[in-house]
Amino acid sequence: MKSAKWASLVVLFVFSLLFAACSPTAPVKDSSSEQTSPPAGYLKTQYPLKVQDFANQEVSIPQAPTRIVSLSPSLTEILFTLGLGDRIVGVTDYDDYPPEVLSLPKVGDFQGPNIETIARQKPDLIFASSLSGKNQMDVLQKLGFPVVMLEATTLNEIYDSIRITAQITNTQPDGQKLIEEMQAGISEIQNKVKDLPKIKTFYLVDANGNWTAGRDTFIDELIILAGGVNIAGDITGWGQFSIEKLVEKNPAVIVTAPHAGDVTDLIKKAGFQNTKAVQNGNIFIISDDNIVTRPSGRILEGLAELAKYVHPEAFK
Repeated sequence: MKSAKWASLVVLFVFSLLFAACSPTAPVKDSSSEQTSPPAGYLKTQYPLKVQDFANQEVSIPQAPTRIVSLSPSLTEILFTLGLGDRIVGVTDYDDYPPEVLSLPKVGDFQGPNIETIARQKPDLIFASSLSGKNQMDVLQKLGFPVVMLEATTLNEIYDSIRITAQITNTQPDGQKLIEEMQAGISEIQNKVKDLPKIKTFYLVDANGNWTAGRDTFIDELIILAGGVNIAGDITGWGQFSIEKLVEKNPAVIVTAPHAGDVTDLIKKAGFQNTKAVQNGNIFIISDDNIVTRPSGRILEGLAELAKYVHPEAFK
């Protein structure tokens, strides 16, 4: 596989389809699960509702949505966590979590959403990201389908995505519970590593070209929260990292994606074998790319896993 082509696939996969059982994250539930009791002072969503999405569009939602199309796997996960699985009538081919999503109608793939297939589902709400395709979303809006663009690139924006989704679907108590559980889990991990040394860490996305995750990625944010320093922090987004620079930065921990390449071959590779990480056996494979790249509640699982790699002594 050519590295440039793979990099493009990685970026698209990460942000649209888009990081483990070691996490305190709330389990995904369907709408048959017991709902959270509304807190004192809870205000029900009043329809018609107008919301501002991440594309700075004001979207009008005439009534409580009961037929939802999700063109973003991360938002699909959030919808299921809020107990709304039975309202989803369409997802992309890349939606793979929770398992129940595999049986839902597919309305989009790597080429983009299928307008005709979506229209046949008669959705009263469509969740999308910028990678869903602006032209296609414009067409759907002209057909009268409300389209809400939510595309988190930071932890705070994940919280905003949850809040907006919960407001639109009148599930604010469940949304607030999910946010609080995520915040509590993150704080717990931070407290365990806050007084420990900052460990130089390298995340390998693909060994073919030595692709990595720089700043403005979830991986960078999670490495920092885990008590590490991302040695590729001077790169913006996804990019190649030279072997010479890898040797110079000399990471103490290397974490790889499951598809990054054979670790047995990697530790023999020139440059890698000269790093502290390989010499000390501190090279790890993340259990699932999506828990460190997909902006949903499972990002906490990714943080918990990374933190155990960076500072195992804090989690014994």
